[in-house]
Amino acid sequence: MTGTVTAEREQLVPHAEEEARVLRRLKADGVVLCSFRRTDKPGAFLIVEADSLDSARERLDQLPYVANGLLTFEFIEVDRL
Repeated sequence: MTGTVTAEREQLVPHAEEEARVLRRLKADGVVLCSFRRTDKPGAFLIVEADSLDSARERLDQLPYVANGLLTFEFIEVDRL
């Protein structure tokens, strides 16, 4: 899934520490398998393991940037080759 930052940097700063903590927890829980910083614009690219798109959305809604409307994700469902 691709995430796009929808806010100015100043709006992100107060949430940055908690964002990192929640992302580490999602990785430890096996929800986020890999995370990357986008190079084309501010945002992220995540590989997520979930039972459904709704489950993935629900888990990523825990991220402070998402919960505060500062980051939006485009979800793309894929199957293994």
